Amino acid sequence: MDCRTIEFSPIKAQQRVDKVLRVFPKALLFRILAFSLYLLGAKLSQISSLVDMPEESIRTYVRAVFRDGFDALLDRRRKGTPVVSPPVQQGMSLRVERNWVVISCDSVSGEINIPIEHKVQARTVLLTLVQSKQLTSQNIAPVLGLSPRTCQQLAKKLLANDVELSLFDKRRGQTQDFRVGPVQKAEIIKHYAARVVTGHSTSSDKIAEAVNTDSEIQISPRTLRWHVAKLGLPLIKPSLLNMLDTLKKNS
Repeated sequence: MDCRTIEFSPIKAQQRVDKVLRVFPKALLFRILAFSLYLLGAKLSQISSLVDMPEESIRTYVRAVFRDGFDALLDRRRKGTPVVSPPVQQGMSLRVERNWVVISCDSVSGEINIPIEHKVQARTVLLTLVQSKQLTSQNIAPVLGLSPRTCQQLAKKLLANDVELSLFDKRRGQTQDFRVGPVQKAEIIKHYAARVVTGHSTSSDKIAEAVNTDSEIQISPRTLRWHVAKLGLPLIKPSLLNMLDTLKKNS
C-alpha cells in the first residue's frame, strides 16, 4: 500500500478524530494509529513523535498485537472502561455493565450477574463456559483483562486441577527479614531510643552510622529507615521523654 499519492486533509482529519474520540479513548486511538503507521512502513522515531508515545512502548504494543491480536491494544489496567467482547455463539451473550459481568442466554430467562471485583468467581464461571464450548477464549479475554492465550491456559488448568490450584494466586511476599533479624532490630531500637533521650538526631543516616560503628552489622540508611517505620519507632518519639520524666519522679 503506497500512500504517497493520497492527499490528506488536516481539517477533515481533525473532524474525524474528534468524532472518533466520542467513542474511543484517546490512548486506544493513538495505539491504533501507531500500529497502522507501523504497518505502512513508517520509522518508529517518526511514529513516536506523531502519537506522542515512547518508541519502546510502540515496540511493546506491536509485539503484543502480533501475539494476542487486537485485544492487546486495550488498556487492561483501567477499571470501569467499557468492555466490548467479540460476538459469542448464537443464544449466548456476554457484556460488562458498570461493575458487573452479565451473562445471558436466549433459551433461559434471567441473567447471571457477577461482581467484576470478584475475580475468582468471574474466572471460574467464564472459563467453565469456555470448557463447555459456550464461549471462546477470545470472548472472555477482554472481560477478564487477560490475553486469549492466558485464558486457554487457565481453562486447561481449571479442568485438571479445580479452582484452588488453578485460579488462586499463591504468591506471597517475603515473610521473614533474613538480613535484619532480632539482633539487628535490637541494635536499631537501642540506638534510636538513646538518640531520642539525649536529644540527638534520629535521621536514618545518623542511626545507620551509629549501628554500623558500634557493631558488626552493616545496614544501609534506606533499609534502616524501612525497619524503623515498620517497628513503629517514630510513634514513640513524642512520648518517650515524658515517660522518662514520669518514671524518674516516681522512682
